[in-house]
Amino acid sequence: MINDRPTQLRVNLDALLNNYNKLNELNNNKIGLAIVKADSYGLGAKVIANHLYQNGVRHFATATLEEALELKEVIQDSMVLVLGVTNPKNIKYAIESNISLTCPSKAWLEECLSEMKDVEGNLKIHVKIDTGMGRIGISDKEELLSIDNLLTSEKIDFEGIFSHYSNADGIDDIYDDYQTKKFDDSIKLFKNKPKYIHIGNSASTVKYSDRKDQYNMTRLGITLYGCYPSENIEELDKVKLEPVATLISKVSHVKKFLKGEKLGYGVSYEAKQDEYIATVPIGYADGILRRAQGFKIKVGTEDCEIVGRVCMDQLMVRCSENIKVGDDVLFFGEYNGQEISVDDFATYQDTISYEILCCINKRVPRIYYRNKMEL
Repeated sequence: MINDRPTQLRVNLDALLNNYNKLNELNNNKIGLAIVKADSYGLGAKVIANHLYQNGVRHFATATLEEALELKEVIQDSMVLVLGVTNPKNIKYAIESNISLTCPSKAWLEECLSEMKDVEGNLKIHVKIDTGMGRIGISDKEELLSIDNLLTSEKIDFEGIFSHYSNADGIDDIYDDYQTKKFDDSIKLFKNKPKYIHIGNSASTVKYSDRKDQYNMTRLGITLYGCYPSENIEELDKVKLEPVATLISKVSHVKKFLKGEKLGYGVSYEAKQDEYIATVPIGYADGILRRAQGFKIKVGTEDCEIVGRVCMDQLMVRCSENIKVGDDVLFFGEYNGQEISVDDFATYQDTISYEILCCINKRVPRIYYRNKMEL
């Protein structure tokens, strides 16, 4: 199969593992739960999970049962937790593949127990406590007390209990402390404590690395991939993350424009003087949002502004006469001595690095490398 476009998403597996190890060390070697949901934030979950697995990681989390089942092909004897709500009618697949599921409510667990009457094996669950995020989970004390009784069923393996900070990437600790107390109070309601207790996410993993109340597991998400959850977390200067993802392409066309000539959809750009315009074969169908217009990317060694509207498959930049067809183009990451932070790329577009990475379309080839060699 040929690939005629030079656009690539390059993934540094060495940086990935280094980030995991740095974060684990920061948290006094608590269990690091590697978040590989959404295809590892768009970077390729099978390759990412397999690389971590080959280097000793044994705890992973996905968003859906389908994602977990796909990963079980490469990380068979690891814990894989589904963070979202799974249809109780499909729990047999989780049991067969030894996948842990999130229990979001008493009603869900009751339905699962009903479905398990003719299913062999036990269902591993992590009870989700809603301490203030408001998405899924149990917040009512009476419901927690009644679900504790259901957990004594011989068909249930009560493996974990968890919650999720919603403002840990913020400046203060007020809401985090509120959620922590609510989580602690909820845990006390359970007669038997599970093996895994976790509330920490990427932001709190860094922010509260000195605290003793972060339990025995922490979830490593965007930080695993070399991005900070917010400027507040980066400014704490507790850990130096290494960029994992690099988006590159090459110049496919260069043309001289005369002063006053227009270009792009909606004739949204007009040459302010005689100038050169380079075309790059990447667009919003590849994941470059139209909001990227005006951002300066690296073309060769030049900082070149994206001009005109980003098209579906191509975009244009203003450059000097020195730029030629075939010159390297860097959107974010590190390449050939040039660097652009994915966080800066995201901030310019009024979004977050999570969205930037997840939006990179599957038609952009993922190129994996370690020790500076492509795999």
